[in-house]
Amino acid sequence: MNTRFRMIHNRACSNHHKVFLLMGTRFNSGSKGNSGWRGGRSSWTGIKHAGLPWELGIAETHQILVHQRTRSRVLLQVDGQIRTGRDVIVAALLGADEFAMSTAPLIVLGCIMMRKCHLNTCPVGIATQDPVLRAKFAGQPEHVINYLFLLAEEVREYMSKLGARRLDDIIGHTEYLKDWDPKNDEDLSPIGQLVQYLHTDRSLDCALIKLAQPILETPAEVSLDPVKATVSFESIIGNADRAFGSTLSFAISRQFDVKGLPEGREIKIVLKGSAGQSFCAFLARGVTVRLEGDANDYVAKGLSGGRVTIVPPRGLLEQGFQSHQNLIVGNVCLYGATDGVLFLRGQAAERFCVRNSGAVVVAEAGVGDHGCEYMTGGRAVILGRTGRNFAAGMSGGLAFVYDTDGIQGPFGRKCNQELVDLEPMTLENTYAPWLQTIIEEFTAETGSEVGAWILNTWETSIKGFILVFPRDYKRALVTMEAKSVVHNPLDNNHVQVNSLPVTPIPVFWFHNNFTPTHLRVVSFVQVKRVNDIEDFVRTNPSCSPPSEKDAEELDKLHGFVRYARHKNAYRPVEERVNDWAEVYDHSGVRKELRKQAARCMDCGVPFCQSYVGCPLGNLIPNWNDLVFNNDWHSAHLALLQTNNFPEFTGRVCPAPCEAACVLGLNSDAVTIKNIECAIADKAWEQGWIQAGTEQLRGPTGRRVAIVGSGPAGLACADQLNKAGHEVTVIERRDEPGGLLRYGIPTMKLDRRVLDRRLELMRANGIRGRHDLNADNGNTVELPSDQLLNDYDAIVLCLGSTWPRDLDIPGRHLNGIHFAMSFLEQQHRKLKHAPDSRHSEHPDETDKRVVVLGGGDTGVDCLATSLRQGAKSVHTLEILPPPPPHRDEEENPWPEWPRVWRAEYGHAEVALRFGRDPRQFNTVTKEFLDNGSGSVCGLRTVQVEWSKNVDSGRWHMRELSDTEAIIECDLVLLAMGFVGPETSLIRDLGLATEQSESKIKTQNGKSYATSVPRVFTAGDCRRGQSLVVHAINEAREVDLYLMGSTQLPGQGGHVRVENYGH
Repeated sequence: MNTRFRMIHNRACSNHHKVFLLMGTRFNSGSKGNSGWRGGRSSWTGIKHAGLPWELGIAETHQILVHQRTRSRVLLQVDGQIRTGRDVIVAALLGADEFAMSTAPLIVLGCIMMRKCHLNTCPVGIATQDPVLRAKFAGQPEHVINYLFLLAEEVREYMSKLGARRLDDIIGHTEYLKDWDPKNDEDLSPIGQLVQYLHTDRSLDCALIKLAQPILETPAEVSLDPVKATVSFESIIGNADRAFGSTLSFAISRQFDVKGLPEGREIKIVLKGSAGQSFCAFLARGVTVRLEGDANDYVAKGLSGGRVTIVPPRGLLEQGFQSHQNLIVGNVCLYGATDGVLFLRGQAAERFCVRNSGAVVVAEAGVGDHGCEYMTGGRAVILGRTGRNFAAGMSGGLAFVYDTDGIQGPFGRKCNQELVDLEPMTLENTYAPWLQTIIEEFTAETGSEVGAWILNTWETSIKGFILVFPRDYKRALVTMEAKSVVHNPLDNNHVQVNSLPVTPIPVFWFHNNFTPTHLRVVSFVQVKRVNDIEDFVRTNPSCSPPSEKDAEELDKLHGFVRYARHKNAYRPVEERVNDWAEVYDHSGVRKELRKQAARCMDCGVPFCQSYVGCPLGNLIPNWNDLVFNNDWHSAHLALLQTNNFPEFTGRVCPAPCEAACVLGLNSDAVTIKNIECAIADKAWEQGWIQAGTEQLRGPTGRRVAIVGSGPAGLACADQLNKAGHEVTVIERRDEPGGLLRYGIPTMKLDRRVLDRRLELMRANGIRGRHDLNADNGNTVELPSDQLLNDYDAIVLCLGSTWPRDLDIPGRHLNGIHFAMSFLEQQHRKLKHAPDSRHSEHPDETDKRVVVLGGGDTGVDCLATSLRQGAKSVHTLEILPPPPPHRDEEENPWPEWPRVWRAEYGHAEVALRFGRDPRQFNTVTKEFLDNGSGSVCGLRTVQVEWSKNVDSGRWHMRELSDTEAIIECDLVLLAMGFVGPETSLIRDLGLATEQSESKIKTQNGKSYATSVPRVFTAGDCRRGQSLVVHAINEAREVDLYLMGSTQLPGQGGHVRVENYGH
């Protein structure tokens, strides 16, 4: 950098330039400098921790200017993730005079990092010229002013600690910075030092470099034993493993320069999982990497001779996964590559092969927009359709695109032909032998069905290829030939361009009954030039043809603006109140489903699948897009990556994902729940869900007992069964299902849906033992010591079943029931199998019913009472009524919105009685006796809530002269639950916390209890919660039993970890 800067410095100073802008290259969340030069355009999976930080640039620039005695003639401005006062102080101490900021002020103005700036579809109205969207802009100058004042205040505080009065007094004064005290490394080799200084989250790189240390430290002229000259490495990779392989390549280049590993030495790497950003960046010659899974952005960035192959997991392919219809890598792959080979069995996203100058790449299923942009060398073979603006600025290299519509088809319109010509391929073409050879190599390496089909029909398939030939490159070749310089178009065994290996990028797309058409040979086709390629906003980005003819061409890009949310998810009220069937209008929802999926904006930061949204980390934008493209099978596979029981959550989950939807900031959220339910139902209808198709491991011989068959227990059983363990589910009631069977009414979850899933689990080998408390009340008959003796591990999924009671006068009266008991009895009535062990069967026929509590359980009681023929129905809530709109101060997005809602039960009561059943700010003081031991009414009083400004706590005060009597014949207590029933917990000697409201685990993230081999999951571990939280917890048991696990965690990611015994 010193040499380069001296050259710039001499010219700049001689021309009297006043300001130098130093921008770092540490990418983070999408702003300039250290956070990505395209600002909000960078995707959420953009590169991070790559390149040089601005701290190095500003320090070296300042030092050189001082040394040249020209520091006073220029101002140094630094840019890149300057967000806090500390950032400003550090930059000033290193020599910066000015500080540029973009990300933080944008966020202050309301930017949510959608990464859609270039599409004119910014949903908060910042980066758009659309008047409809601009009207949504809510930013104010005062917001930025306040932020800068707070920033300046923090800077002032740091300056006071340094004893400085002005910022100018500390510019360049590095003596205020503390020296880093490295560990004692005198006795370490260079490779040992490198491993020592790697960050703790680079464990994968550390293990690989240690394994390869012998061949890295042995000089090139020293020959090695053939066995020792090859290093093999296998592991699991996760998306937190960023820039894998780049440190290894650094070690290779430091030892052997840019030549890579010496001849005869090789490092073979096999990985499984989802690789993080910058996978195999700058990979050196002699390193071969095979990944079974997928990868994020910047795959093989700066590839320097290495060889990378990425294919879908074998198990996924065996299930019929269509790799050519799904993305396998993210954006900006092969950026700036100079040498090497990249094989992709799947689609690549945008800006593929940009600035490639020597690498060869084959992509099975097409690429996104701006492919091969500014390419100067190498070869790309793309066996599918491309996006827009292909080959813009391409001055060298070759691209072979497979598109059976020919040059006159969509590719001819999408390709930017300012610098390139399009030529149809034939068997007589000079490059045909090489193209066939590279596809053969690609097919053998990846097992691609697309490649195999092309090779089997080569004589006709070659006519579907379009050669993208840069004019300047062609002119240079003609000139070379005229000067009698032999141009070898590459032999059939290897590819060489400018002495560098090159890889083609294939593109593939075809119908099931596709037959290639003969194309007329032309050397140049005139196509109307497009100045702004983004004008093609109506093109369909899908490389998968729709499976059915659509009555309407939908606009995915602007769908969130053009289409309204479909709000009628239920059947008509007057129809559904007369039956016990599900309230959902499944057929009506499906008719609007593609249009609703088009509303998904594919956010750069998908909050719907973040910690505030879906606890499972469902890949919501993925399957929304697949549904929009009518690829239901792939959508089903994407859904199963994270959710064991989507048919349950699609019906009973309150959908926190929709509350966190970015569209919900200033509009109605996407109907995520409806889409999820439709995908699950479609999978069952089409027979895609079959027994024995999801095994991750063979039988282990380990036996696991799961106590409780609610959502957590069933999910845990399903996951551990996939891991190869022998699983037995123990249930105290006469049928399995727990909350799903006995706590949720049939109007929300048809029991046939539950029984269908249970039957599949039995077919998969999961055993069940139920009806185990016939003579023992609420205690499972199996003694705890017997459980510990019979099983290798026990998982307690007891739920939070102990209801909150109301201890007021008159509680002993007849006619007062817990809501869950009431719902369970209703289920038994519908099954025509009343349980003789329960003496009370509350019947609401012609009764006045009062429900205490307004949550989901209370709503279920309203709907059930109505169907049983109640004379009147009321709900009493102690809290005040929620506001009609979100309070941005108290309840900001993306938190769950505490707003007024009318659930299905409220609408049904309103239809029957002409009023909303809810009464707020009401406290029940006494249950009234009718004189014969039964309840006949409630004595209530109104309350008022006020907030303490200092503590933020709310206080309740009873209002005088507000006492009232509410007549009733039946009272249902739906006030929540306080924790699990404790009989088995005491028998096992488990520790509890929060007044026995949940079982205590070893730490906040653990599922292991205080007793060895006993684990806990679901509500009995975390307290009363949602079904989706219960499904999310099952993984640690497999980790304990086997020492490692292949079970995916949140978001479907498999993490590499070992259990600490």
